Amino acid sequence: MKPKKKLNCILLIDDDSDDNEYHEIILRKLAVITEKIDIAINGVEATKYLKTKDRVPPELIFLDINMPK
Repeated sequence: MKPKKKLNCILLIDDDSDDNEYHEIILRKLAVITEKIDIAINGVEATKYLKTKDRVPPELIFLDINMPK
């Protein structure tokens, strides 16, 4: 089933770069789901990202809950 509209942005937050790369590959293969994928490598970077006003806010966040910072 095709979604009605694409999400503007998905944010991946994970300290494991291999996991981020794998998830990005899967999401890109599902190209009908999003316009943009952004990545943060820890909570501090994610917080800075989310506070930045000139970015499109993510409509979906995938978060690793077991990571430093």
